[in-house]
Order: sequence, then structure tokens, then C-alpha cells
Amino acid sequence: MNSADWIDAETACALLGVRSQTLYAYVSRKLLRVQADTTDGRRSLYAKADVEALAQQNRRPRARAEVAEAAIRWGDPVLVTAISELRQGMLWLRGRSVGDCAETMTLEEMAAHLWQVDAVECPDVSGASSLSTPVGRAMDFLVHMTGEGTAIDSRAADDWAPLGGRLMSGVTNALLARDLGGPIHLRLGRAWQASDAAADDLRRALVLLSDHELNPSTFAVRIAASTGASLPAALLSGLATLSGPRHGGAATQARAALKAALDGEAETFLKARQDQSPYGFGFGHPLYPDGDPRARLLLERLPADAAPLRAVGALSQRLGLPANIDMALTAMSMVHHLPEDAAFTIFAAGRLAGWIGHAIEQAESGDIIRPRARYQR
Repeated sequence: MNSADWIDAETACALLGVRSQTLYAYVSRKLLRVQADTTDGRRSLYAKADVEALAQQNRRPRARAEVAEAAIRWGDPVLVTAISELRQGMLWLRGRSVGDCAETMTLEEMAAHLWQVDAVECPDVSGASSLSTPVGRAMDFLVHMTGEGTAIDSRAADDWAPLGGRLMSGVTNALLARDLGGPIHLRLGRAWQASDAAADDLRRALVLLSDHELNPSTFAVRIAASTGASLPAALLSGLATLSGPRHGGAATQARAALKAALDGEAETFLKARQDQSPYGFGFGHPLYPDGDPRARLLLERLPADAAPLRAVGALSQRLGLPANIDMALTAMSMVHHLPEDAAFTIFAAGRLAGWIGHAIEQAESGDIIRPRARYQR
């Protein structure tokens, strides 16, 4: 194919009548061929013939139903939101790039930005639980809070910040199994005896993970909120979803991949997973063909000579895919000698801010989320 056979993302989206997220989804489902732009390594080009064929297919009768069905799998968002969007390979949170936010914001400041309130404080709240795992303790805390919660759509607007701050505080302390006070990133740092540099990396990671459009856990939160369930109940839905091995639990597989690389066992690890998408253990992302910007913003902070960072680079080169946020979190945790479950704890604590923002937005819309099914024998 010559250069005339390849078109840029803007042209492809115009021909298909879709947003960039859907274009990336078509690539991930191998419906479109993609290659790097030799004149600009930051861009990708798409096979014009594939784009035209897909555009023709989408104009067939029943195409709308089929496209709607496919949209559930990495397709266009099914809900309108003013909280976050993916644009030009970057995540934007209420009009600010996540990179800009991560430079200076704490998680509490990020929450205030997402919830559109003046400030968010996380008071001392006990997360005491007899359960042994971070996710178990956090869910235990939310179960108890759910019993005391009121319907989400019965709360006044000025109730959101105090309630949200208490929930963020309690869940974080439950994740850590320690009742601490102060900013969330400093709580993590104290619990894990982290250096000042590590604590700042934790602050950055929490902000980078605070929201990511309509991912599965956020969608679960919005579904619960749309029914009028209490805010703790909506967060419980999100946390349960996050715990899955193909979502927040992917950090476990990312850690296994990185440890194998550090031990010289990368090929053995990859051979055992040759039928598995590298996305499941920290490489590539369907929404970011040119690389997950959150991963880049974390990895670039780590010492260039750090063994975990070099191992990430070697795996990335071997797979032909850049690291995603799960691998970046894992590498950061290893560089700073954090506990094995640190990546999940950081992910869950950070994402609370976005979940609460989406729950508020959904409750204020007054709409219930109720997709239709297409029966098939």
C-alpha cells in the first residue's frame, strides 16, 4: 500500500461519523489496520480501504442495532458526561488535561474539581475491619455505610462534599488497615514508610487515576446511582467491579509479568500467555493506540537506571506495545519498594473521586440507565 492508502485519525473519524474512542475500538477489534506515521511518530494512520468498507457496512439495514450492541465493548460512550473525555490521545478532566492536573493537584483538589465544589476535606474516619484483604476491608466499610445512607437523589447539593470526603477517607483507611488523617497521598506514604519523592509520585498517581471516562467500574456506579441508591451503595458497586482481574485486578498480572522479566523469565511468562491479550498484564490500551498517557506521566518520573523501569522497556520492545497504567503503577510500586497490593490500593483510592463525581452527575440527571436486550436463541 502506498501513502495514499493511509489516512489520519481526523479523516477516518469524519468518514465513519464516529469519535476517536470508537475509532480506537475498531482497531482493538481488528476491524481497521493501523500503522505509525513515518513523518510524525506521535500519530497513527489508518487503512483507507478498511475505513471505507466499515463505513459502508455501518450504513446497512440493522446497522444501528449492531453498532449499539458493539458499543458496549470499547465503543462510543452510551452516556453524556461533562466530567471526562478522551481527545487526541489525552485524558481531559472537566476541560483540563490529566497531565496538567497531576503536576500540582492533590487527590482532594482533584475531587473538588470533578465535583465542582470549592473544597473537599477528608476527615479522620475509621475504616476498621476484621477482613484480611484491602478490597474486603473497603467493601466491609461501604456495606456499613450503606445501611446508614439515604437515597442519592434526596441529597442537597451542599451535602456532596462532606459526604464524599468522609467516604474517601474511610475507604482509604480501610484499604490501608490503618486509621490515619491528612491528605490521602500522605496517608499512603506514612502507611508504607515511603520517601518524600515516593509520596509525591503517589500524589501524582492518585490524580492520574481519579477518573477515566465510562470504564466498567464507573459505569457500575452510574447504574446504581441512576436507581436512586445511596452514594455508599453506588461506590460499593464500583469497588466490586474494580476488583475483577480484567479491571483493577490487572495489576496482579502486571506484577507477575514484571517480576518474570526481572528474573530473566520473560519468555516463559509470555509463552504461557500466548493466547492472552497483553492488555491483561499491562501493555497496550484499546483507547490509546499511541500509548496510555497516564502510564507515560508516571514512568517518566522514575529513575532512568531503575531495574523495574528497564524491564518495562524490554517487555514493551518485545511485545511492540507501550505500557499502560497497570504496568506503570506496578513499576512505580516496585521502584519505591511498596507492598504487593499497593497498585490496587492506589487505583481504588484514586478512582473514588471520579466515581463520586459520576454518581452526582447521574443523580442530578434524573435518568435511569436501562439498556435493551437483543434476544438470540
